[in-house]
Amino acid sequence: MHRSTVVVAIAALALATAGGTTATAGQAATTPLPGGSIALSGADAGTFAIPPGMVKLWTADRAGGGTQTRYQQMVGAARVLGGQLTVLADKSGRTTAVVGAYFPGLKAKNSASVSAAGARGIAAKRVGAAGEWSSALRIDPSDGRLFHQVVTQRADQRWVQWVDATSGAVKKQYDAVAHGDGTGVKGDPKTFSTIQVGSTFLRSADGRQETYDAGNMQVRGTIMTDSDDHWNFNKPKFLSPSQAPGVDAHYYTAVVDDFYADVFGRNSVDDKGMPLISTVHFANRYCNAFWNGVQMTYGDGDGTSCLPLSGGLDVVGHELTHGVTEFTSNLIYENQSGALNESFSDMMGNTIEFYAAQNRRDPAGSPDWLIGEDVIKAPDIVLAFRNMGDPQEDADPDHFSEFIVTTADNGGVHSNSGIPNHAYYLAVNGGKNVGCGGSLSGHTHTADCDVTVPAIGLDRAAQVFYDGFTSLPEFANFCDARNSPVAVAGSSRAAVSAAWAAVGVHSGCTPATPPPPPCLSDPDATVPFGSPHPYGNNGDCTWTYDNGTGGFAFHFSLLDTEKNFDFVIVSDGAGNELARYTGQDRNGATSPCITTPTGSVRLVTDQSVVAQGFTVDAVVAC
Repeated sequence: MHRSTVVVAIAALALATAGGTTATAGQAATTPLPGGSIALSGADAGTFAIPPGMVKLWTADRAGGGTQTRYQQMVGAARVLGGQLTVLADKSGRTTAVVGAYFPGLKAKNSASVSAAGARGIAAKRVGAAGEWSSALRIDPSDGRLFHQVVTQRADQRWVQWVDATSGAVKKQYDAVAHGDGTGVKGDPKTFSTIQVGSTFLRSADGRQETYDAGNMQVRGTIMTDSDDHWNFNKPKFLSPSQAPGVDAHYYTAVVDDFYADVFGRNSVDDKGMPLISTVHFANRYCNAFWNGVQMTYGDGDGTSCLPLSGGLDVVGHELTHGVTEFTSNLIYENQSGALNESFSDMMGNTIEFYAAQNRRDPAGSPDWLIGEDVIKAPDIVLAFRNMGDPQEDADPDHFSEFIVTTADNGGVHSNSGIPNHAYYLAVNGGKNVGCGGSLSGHTHTADCDVTVPAIGLDRAAQVFYDGFTSLPEFANFCDARNSPVAVAGSSRAAVSAAWAAVGVHSGCTPATPPPPPCLSDPDATVPFGSPHPYGNNGDCTWTYDNGTGGFAFHFSLLDTEKNFDFVIVSDGAGNELARYTGQDRNGATSPCITTPTGSVRLVTDQSVVAQGFTVDAVVAC
């Protein structure tokens, strides 16, 4: 099961840029913001104000009152990779938590000499020209470089490529349509909404759900119809045009839609009433399901060991939750952020089973902590693809020390989801990590077996993890995913922290969001200019100033570097070194006279120990 990452977010940004709110310099935060990841709560959150350079993407009402508002950091026309802040407020408007990442002082290190059209041409050479295309200019805070994020949307593929905006080199490429697990048709009767125009169409009367038949081909297909509105025709192994897979897709989509409305106050996956489209009978003997950024798609399986995947409520809930992620945190579908993407879909997919049982919406199903148990009929120890209560039953890790490093499956997104899955399970039910005794597989470990998690119950855990995961920056890692729910947990903070500690993700862990680069070169520097204060390690940056004529010198109001290891170097326009400073000059300094029209200041730093750097506050004639 999968999710996709980009197209809708680009559209949302375009709307926000046109009509949204941009923070100004007068709105600087009263709480000092570090570079990189942020997870504030309590008094720190209460004194927070939006920093400059942020554009509001969306605001959502929270169940029980209050709001959740997401902002995107911009550098000119470029969206900052991972530069998202989500602010949660209570009914009174008081900020209770702030989650995300912010990069003060970030500037582009290169120019966008490759156009969006040129980047698309480069991308098309690698994956072909078919499909729908979109792109966005972005900046990577880890190196300050601009790149085009180019997305190719096809029926069962969603290629994402990062094309350097200057060199045209492809920095990253992955398929954001990832595949997973599902359940099958149980043969239970269902009542649901259809619309009649001549024949009856598998479209709800309010237009909210539509269900299509791909005819066992790799296409979206045509909308399913029936002459008498009794959807009971089926072929062996549920091949097209069998109606049971469509009935389940249509019915369960409505259940999931109601869950998000009732529990979180969410209006469809995009919170704006987006129609929910499903396709069944995709391909031949296809034991999979996916969300492609536009709709859900389900295969028929083989009719024996794997049944049609639309028949499982947890699978349908899983796929639609990929859509929720698409419109909120937009977690990148690879490595740890991809595993979190998969895990959040598992969390909500299973939670929806309990919601359906409570509301008698799926009498043939039973809520549990398995993923896909209704359709996966070739068990190892028990049915299903994954087990949130015992991840190692399916050879998935239950502790971070067992994290699987692999290039397969976009970096093991389905296997490694077992770690946050088990944290959620423990938050709900309490107890110790299953690897400390009791695993069906016989797997054991000793790590963090001294941690006992207090149970907070399903309703509370669902709200905390929903608020936390929908607030994450797009390339969050497991540490970010721990810090965010803890920040929003309120009175449940200690229990949620313990749940993550039990799976090996502790307070003080290292977030994924990188700190700002040690410094950024500026080929068109204007006075005043200078390094970050403090600067970072392993820096080598140059600021070039054009005076128009020769005969000038730089005046430094600040010179402070690690003596004999970090250096500030002044050169003329021909590259001749005129002065080299190291250590601290408390009185400031004036450089030697520069006889060329341009001059430069270069900062070179080593791998350890930093200081406040330099500031050129004036240029003087000489």
